[in-house]
Amino acid sequence: MEGKVLELVSFDVDGTILRGRIMKRLRIPKESHDEIRALHELFHQGRLGYEEVLRAQFLLLTGMRAHDITPHVMDLPLIDDLQATIERLKLMGVKALILTDNASFIVAPLRIYGFQEVIGSEIEIQGGIITDRMKLLTNKLQALREYCRKEGIAINSCAHVGDGFNDVVAFRGVGVSVAFNSHDDGVSEAATYSVHGNSLLDVYRVLEPDLPTRR
Repeated sequence: MEGKVLELVSFDVDGTILRGRIMKRLRIPKESHDEIRALHELFHQGRLGYEEVLRAQFLLLTGMRAHDITPHVMDLPLIDDLQATIERLKLMGVKALILTDNASFIVAPLRIYGFQEVIGSEIEIQGGIITDRMKLLTNKLQALREYCRKEGIAINSCAHVGDGFNDVVAFRGVGVSVAFNSHDDGVSEAATYSVHGNSLLDVYRVLEPDLPTRR
């Protein structure tokens, strides 16, 4: 990183800090889950595009009450040592945030583990009811750059941790990147480090040389 130290670490959700996909944990009817799963399969078959499937999945939530369908955070199958990792980063004066294409209201409960910000797709909610108006997050690097611009943080003083194809664009723009438990060789090769493990502290250890000295 040419002498720079990290000021911010962003984390993907699905497959990174969460074992599996958070949309599967929504408290919605089985029929809606089946439709979401079918759309996901069409994407993997190459029959629907990335943005197209995101929009279609979120549209299935239109008319539902956001509070009623948001997952119970304590029931989520999270990676081991999530809170311990975030606390260590904060002790070093490093911001920890979530960077995801999931709807921000769905992942917002994860902030209880110490994340300072959630950057995700934005779905308009009126009177507690989910509408069909949305701003999708399909470019994680662009979203992170916008956040860093507002916060006065250099993008090469950031690290991103993820496991999927949509993390690669961020990997290529930040100072340090970690492919965590990725099963895609292209994703792993795009990252500074490739790490496999059951604990998020494994990620902390590879980032440690680039962290500030303890405050």
